[in-house]
Amino acid sequence: MPTVYLKGGKTVEVSMEDLENYLYENHENIETRRKKLRRLPLDVAKAPTSSK
Repeated sequence: MPTVYLKGGKTVEVSMEDLENYLYENHENIETRRKKLRRLPLDVAKAPTSSK
């Protein structure tokens, strides 16, 4: 079940069937969160090189 984060620190689990209606009806109480993606840095020294 998806978790919806509400303003005030509360969380609610909503079934997939009811999620669209819940989001639409409660949009003013929903907290927007962004998840930071952690990507590994590209190591140039380990990049493949072509030797001809």
